[in-house]
Amino acid sequence: MPALLALLVINIHVAVKPVGETISDVRFSGYVRHIDYYVDGTAELEIMTHEYGRLLYKTNDSSYPCLGQSITVTGDIYMPDPPSNPGEFDYAGYLHRRGIRGIMKPDYIEITGEGSKIASIASFVSGMSFKTRCYALSFFEGDEKGLAAAVFTGDTTLLDDDVSRAFRLSNCSHLLAVSGTHFSGFLMILASFISASHMKKKHSVPLYIVFCVLVGTFTGWTGSVTRASVMSICAFMSRDLLSGMSLATILIFAEDPYGCLSLGYMMSFAASLSIHYAAPKISALLERIRFPKILTDLLVPVLSATIGMMPFWGRNCYYFSFFHLGVQIIGSFIATVSCVFFIPSVITGLPFACTLLLKSLYYLMSLCSSVSFDGPSSRGLSDMFIKSLFVLVIVLLMPDSVIRKILMPAGFLLVMAASGFMAADMITAPDVTVIFIDVGQGDSCLIIDDDCSLLIDGGVENEGQYSVASVLDYYGIGTVDIAVATHMDEDHIGGINYLDSEGRIECVITCRDIRAGDNITMPQDVVFNCVWPHEFHDGGNEDSIVLRMECGSFSILYTGDIGFDSEYSLISEGALIDSDILKVGHHGSAYSTSTAFLEAVSPQTAIISVVRNSPYGHPARQTMQRLGDYGCEIRRTDLEGAIIYELSVSE
Repeated sequence: MPALLALLVINIHVAVKPVGETISDVRFSGYVRHIDYYVDGTAELEIMTHEYGRLLYKTNDSSYPCLGQSITVTGDIYMPDPPSNPGEFDYAGYLHRRGIRGIMKPDYIEITGEGSKIASIASFVSGMSFKTRCYALSFFEGDEKGLAAAVFTGDTTLLDDDVSRAFRLSNCSHLLAVSGTHFSGFLMILASFISASHMKKKHSVPLYIVFCVLVGTFTGWTGSVTRASVMSICAFMSRDLLSGMSLATILIFAEDPYGCLSLGYMMSFAASLSIHYAAPKISALLERIRFPKILTDLLVPVLSATIGMMPFWGRNCYYFSFFHLGVQIIGSFIATVSCVFFIPSVITGLPFACTLLLKSLYYLMSLCSSVSFDGPSSRGLSDMFIKSLFVLVIVLLMPDSVIRKILMPAGFLLVMAASGFMAADMITAPDVTVIFIDVGQGDSCLIIDDDCSLLIDGGVENEGQYSVASVLDYYGIGTVDIAVATHMDEDHIGGINYLDSEGRIECVITCRDIRAGDNITMPQDVVFNCVWPHEFHDGGNEDSIVLRMECGSFSILYTGDIGFDSEYSLISEGALIDSDILKVGHHGSAYSTSTAFLEAVSPQTAIISVVRNSPYGHPARQTMQRLGDYGCEIRRTDLEGAIIYELSVSE
């Protein structure tokens, strides 16, 4: 049955397509299908429309419609673009998996009908659940409140970016959404009571359901909480785990077919199966070494769930290693224990134990993220190696049988082959990687040479915070060694200022600090020769630092926002500007990249860093005409996203 449901869900998933380009000034009708309330005062409404299917509406206005109400909307609909840079979160893909065809930006919402009595009751329960959640979280203060909201309720709206980043880099983002790991902690007190009282299962089922409802009310009936609650109840009620998971799948599918496409659901399902099959063997092993029973009861579910989630490691972490594995196990253990104390802490009004555990969890994540980029841990394990290791672990956990004896050598061979491919990838890794980052209307380029990194411009502040920071994380760069701000315009220096304020840049060079004739050298004999300016004036476009990068026989010319005047000066003084790649000046402005300059640079490729539908009209028609007439390849970040070159010093 789950397999058939999965096929049906996949068919629905493929059939439903996003709206694509923004649809402006449209009028459509629908009803409020679901509402998620967040502790920061915002709400997320899922609107089922007749014309466009499911739409999402995020608001911080308290006058939004209630659950079940019919509405007519006038406004815009858009779908976020797919990620254009390595390391960025695929929000569009996330919405697609939820069946969301677009995000609604209403100019006007008219309520045209009230919901059913069932919808009114559900709305009341949801509102009471939110108030209960706010009450439960009121016992926590400061940064601990945001972390408590995330760990205990899956609500990350109060979480600082640096905290989220620490969990992501530690491969522990799943701890910020309520799952089976959390529920095992919430329900441990009940499980101990049922075991100690020798209560029969038929008598304990109602108590178990009531307790799960209580936990759901305390933690807020978000999607992850509801999913974990349903899966936990079904697993407890059923005679065997597979029947319970099948029932949970059916119920989740009945409520929302797209719920089975959730990455959280897949991880929970895999973890539950792993707990069922791996826990007995792990328990027996720990008993053999006389491990304390109370710790065994807490640790075995964590270890078993970790095995089940192995196939998902590559999707949750940029660089996964055995170091990360240890942190994940310890972090999951701390999160489980903190969930044990959560409800008692709220009931007694004494959150000391939870607060201490949350601080310990964050300290562990901070420690892991701070060293994740150092030494071998930053190299990571390949996805192929992780999956082959998972296959081997499954074979090792199988009961003794002929099939196990046959598969055992194959499992070891698979791991050895994956290790060989991983070693080959490390040996043949490029000496230098150049990433022209898509920062919209701005410039940014990251050059990685061994363990040294150089960033040229960083876009506006917001792009530095998200786009550039994501690329740095993806490539395992905690701190940029050198950042060059070609000039003082916000779309070049803003992101660098942000990263510098966050301690992610060692040295910043601006057009005040460097002159023509200076150079910057990186370890693999990659040299950046400064050919402009000769003196500093006002930090404007014509003061832009012009760098010619040399890597073996390969060269790139970075031109900032210089215009015709600076280009003619470079040509007349005979500066060495001949290059294989030209980073087109001023985002393709009509007043840069002259025909004479193109002939002097003689590039094979011209790269334009620009936003789609630029408000400044970039790239200008005249510039595109000059590039077309010259005949070089034209590449644009607004069309391709990040543009990446992997180079060898011998080239």
